[in-house]
Amino acid sequence: MLVVVDNGGGGIFSFLPQASELDEAYFERLFGTPQRIDVADLARAAGCDTTEVASQQEIPEQLDAALYNAARRGPAVVVVRSDRKANLALHTELEAEVALALG
Repeated sequence: MLVVVDNGGGGIFSFLPQASELDEAYFERLFGTPQRIDVADLARAAGCDTTEVASQQEIPEQLDAALYNAARRGPAVVVVRSDRKANLALHTELEAEVALALG
């Protein structure tokens, strides 16, 4: 089973200093790297059993189902759509909590 976190491309660059230093439109043009091919469509075209997760709450259930199905039917892909800004905010929050706990 393969789990793909699809943030539209370029999410890793949101963690770099230029993300806050550059104008948002300029940053997107340089680092956003939007993908033209939908990962779920590509997985289906390759014959993989494909699941698209609609919400964070669905992740555990969909992963369990995909693991079960992969054992019976072969390759499975679970695509989890993610918002880059929300992902960055969550990472920043978790980092602060860890720093506080270790403090």
